[in-house]
Amino acid sequence: MAKAVRNSKLSLTAEAIIADYRLAYSSRRASVIGRAEVLRGNATFGIFGDGKEIANIAMAKAFRPGDWRAGYYRDQTFMWATRMSNVREFFSQLYGNANVEAEPASGGRQMGNHFATRLLDDAGAFLRSVDTPNSSADVSNVAGWMPRLVGLAYASKLYRENPQLKDVRDGFSVDGNEVAFGTIGDAATSEGLFWEAINAAGVLQIPMVMSVWDDGYGISVPIAQETTKASISDVLRGFMPDDRPGIDMYVTRGWDYAALLETYSTAVDKARREHKPALIHVTEMTQPQGHSTSGSHERYKSKERLRFESEFDCVARMRDWIIEFGVASESQLEGWEAADKEAVEATRRTR
Repeated sequence: MAKAVRNSKLSLTAEAIIADYRLAYSSRRASVIGRAEVLRGNATFGIFGDGKEIANIAMAKAFRPGDWRAGYYRDQTFMWATRMSNVREFFSQLYGNANVEAEPASGGRQMGNHFATRLLDDAGAFLRSVDTPNSSADVSNVAGWMPRLVGLAYASKLYRENPQLKDVRDGFSVDGNEVAFGTIGDAATSEGLFWEAINAAGVLQIPMVMSVWDDGYGISVPIAQETTKASISDVLRGFMPDDRPGIDMYVTRGWDYAALLETYSTAVDKARREHKPALIHVTEMTQPQGHSTSGSHERYKSKERLRFESEFDCVARMRDWIIEFGVASESQLEGWEAADKEAVEATRRTR
């Protein structure tokens, strides 16, 4: 493979880039198979993270042991990248496996792609969350995780600033260095809980990094009918810091691997170090299979939009970027893709 690829802030080895691509490709294959399984009648419902894979990976690279996630069902690639979940658990949840060893997030009780990690051991004692990546339990009501996200970030601030907590933070915090990562879809930013949480984060000045996955639609409703100016970051400009504290804003594109890595590195480092909240608006995302297995996006998206979604598919764009920069050849990629496609299907069969 070729030598490392460098940009202004990051140095990426070819091995790391290829590992990221293979993870994104495997996640996409799982989404495609998952939809097919529902349509075959082998599972009841599917909602997946296709179209969000590359941003998920960039976010995962900035995630550290002790950090927390509060997000939603588009985050499967992130969960796999941080090893809080994997493809076997993905299929176990899809099929409603009630065995907690096979499906540890909820023992088959939650809807698919609803994630969680354990905070207690089998005896009911607290685990050392500072030593592991952590995810709060996903909820199905839209934006319902936003108040929890604020609480997780506020805990870090209290652990850093409240001297009365210094003697009890062992296992929970290391000087408040933990960041709370949130994710939400562009349409869900219309919910009141989102606005209340964003305002609270700005007032409290907490280490919260909020990602908005913007694929232009809320199910079948286009963003122009959901959000003023059709852009949540434009609407939130008044929250940006001036001579007063506020919320740092970043806008980046969901198919631009290198830019995503740099954006997340910059935003999360500042949030962790200075306890400044940030919102990352990830635009130009896609829904390769539509919103869920309950419908077909070809029925409500224009031919121009469907063409855009094909041309700016994040996994395909990363593949092109790898070839363009000489990280790997097309024949090498084809070999890895064939192996990963078979590995995902083999895992499904033995879930």
